[in-house]
Amino acid sequence: MNISVTIPQPLTREQRDALMVARYSDGETLDAIGQTFGISRERVRQIIAKVGGTNAEESRRKRMETRDAAIEATRESFMKTFGVLCRDMARQGVTRADAVVRLKYLYPSVDIDIAEDALKSSSIVFDKSHPEDIFSNEVLTAGVWFLTGSELRLGPDLPWSAVNLDLSLINDLQSILEVTSATASDLSTILGVIGAAQKHLRDNPTASITGARYDQLRDELVDALGLVSKQGAAPWPPTRQTVMKRFGGWNEALGAMGIGTTTRGRPKGLLKFTQEEYDDAVSDFSAFSKTNGIKATFAAYDEWVKLELGKGMTRPSGASVRNVYGTWADALRSVDA
Repeated sequence: MNISVTIPQPLTREQRDALMVARYSDGETLDAIGQTFGISRERVRQIIAKVGGTNAEESRRKRMETRDAAIEATRESFMKTFGVLCRDMARQGVTRADAVVRLKYLYPSVDIDIAEDALKSSSIVFDKSHPEDIFSNEVLTAGVWFLTGSELRLGPDLPWSAVNLDLSLINDLQSILEVTSATASDLSTILGVIGAAQKHLRDNPTASITGARYDQLRDELVDALGLVSKQGAAPWPPTRQTVMKRFGGWNEALGAMGIGTTTRGRPKGLLKFTQEEYDDAVSDFSAFSKTNGIKATFAAYDEWVKLELGKGMTRPSGASVRNVYGTWADALRSVDA
């Protein structure tokens, strides 16, 4: 930090020392002060300590406050100019990274680092990247078949799979899993379980899997089979939210795949709470998070639900909200529309 200061001449020692103390108290560094007076930073420190001025921690805090204020001003300036435009892009499903790229090319004067920082700190809810878009419906449904077969404890049916599974599915799964630590034997097992599940459901059409159990099994098997890519992602089997977003709901997905629909839970969550009550819950939580300066995350919502219950107010769970709106981001966007 360099602060331009006009020093009256000549200064008495007391005036000089007082000026040093004042500048250090304002957050200026020992080096900058020393350069002004032609003395070392250590000598400046000794003088300030002797006079009894601001200590190093207080000066550092002042510098941090000044820096943070400058950063916040930069963010506010960016949002004042581009906030509405970025909010419109978010409503169209654009990711934050893609929004920055669009701004970079359409408004060349935009500093992309400032744009990224401002948008990351803003309340705009952008979609995350869309790993589900890399899946064909065939590959996505194969993940559900695999975990359904795992839930039913079916052993791999290799002969049935060899005859009945499409070669395109086999090739696609091989391409997806080749970037993971899954072995050729693991792929054979997965394909065999998919086939076994399809064969079993043909004879037992009511067999099914709940969304909660699907998520639990996915977490267990991703780890057990090493279905994590070299980049640290675990795209397959797809998450329950990915499946629901593609088909519009969990039971809708099971029905489309020919798997028995589950009877647990409430269709879209609307039997216990009305749509208006869902909208009110998301809106009230959004207002609560802004008032209290917290991020409007899925986890924070569930904590807020507990607080509301303590006040005698029953709110829909985070899982129900996500089920009704499709994704947590869509729920937050609904109150910002």
